Amino acid sequence: MAYEEFRQKIVNLQSDVSLFQVEFLDRDKFKKFADNLGSNISAWINIRITGYFSETIRESLENLMRMRKSPPRKMRLICPHLDIRKTREKKNLQALKKLADAGIEIKVNDRLHARFLVAYTKITGPKMSSSREYWGMLLIGSFDFNTKCIGRERYDAGVKTNNPDLVKSAVELFDQIWNEPESVPLEDFAKKPKGS
Repeated sequence: MAYEEFRQKIVNLQSDVSLFQVEFLDRDKFKKFADNLGSNISAWINIRITGYFSETIRESLENLMRMRKSPPRKMRLICPHLDIRKTREKKNLQALKKLADAGIEIKVNDRLHARFLVAYTKITGPKMSSSREYWGMLLIGSFDFNTKCIGRERYDAGVKTNNPDLVKSAVELFDQIWNEPESVPLEDFAKKPKGS
């Protein structure tokens, strides 16, 4: 192997090291991540989040939607079933309605238990490998973007990575859940009679 070819392989390998960064997040690091949500994920066009949401995070998500106009940001949320007979969940539903008014697409799925955030930009082109087409970050763990988790009332933990293979897998899982017939648009869920 010629020296220049060998040197280029080393350079390429060094640039790939950043693709394998993984960080463990405890509840304090998650709070810091949530407190700086805008700066942590504002570079990405597509944002997908699962879990419970409350008024605590609403303003940050609305600001993210306003920050990017061209190309427009696309944000989707999937929330587990809400029992709107409970005061807290009724308040969460109101926060979700405000987010929907801000242009965020929201669905409710009774079977959702997964908690993750994936923020990415899909890059395509003739020289792109399929594993490198998703650039972004994935946060997966037990966290919800609500008062209990952001306020550190519970012990939650998670992992954050920018590995494009894991980002792609998370996008595919999100899309699978989003497209299930059990995933009901928020406006349809909100029309259901109380207690159903």
